Amino acid sequence: MKTLMTACALSLALASAAQAADLTVELTGAQARGGKIHSTLTTEETFFRPGGREVDSDPADGTVTVTFADLPPGDYAFMAYHDENGDGKMATAPGGMPTEGWALSNSDKLMGPPTFEVMKFTVPAEGATVQVPLVYGSGR
Repeated sequence: MKTLMTACALSLALASAAQAADLTVELTGAQARGGKIHSTLTTEETFFRPGGREVDSDPADGTVTVTFADLPPGDYAFMAYHDENGDGKMATAPGGMPTEGWALSNSDKLMGPPTFEVMKFTVPAEGATVQVPLVYGSGR
């Protein structure tokens, strides 16, 4: 009986792993300004709430690659900011315009505040690679 239970548990673990996908995000237009690029991947449930997956990357001129491993297939939204001054938040000018680099999935489709419906993209079972541009404000 113990062997059968172990075999069932192993089968479930392998089936789960087989459904996990990797997402590679290529942040284009990055600038080597110091600090870190803070990236967050969210589901609809974690959109602008705690619980998303987070990765910090070193900035470089050109493209910075961020990978989120072992994701279940589904819809996700991506956001990032280049925390140049290391204060852990997006720096803004009076009026709220960002002065540090920022990136949102599907930012070219935004017509107002970001929503999950506009920002979402699908990660299939085989994984995906998406390109998201980093946009820099007028702070420099």
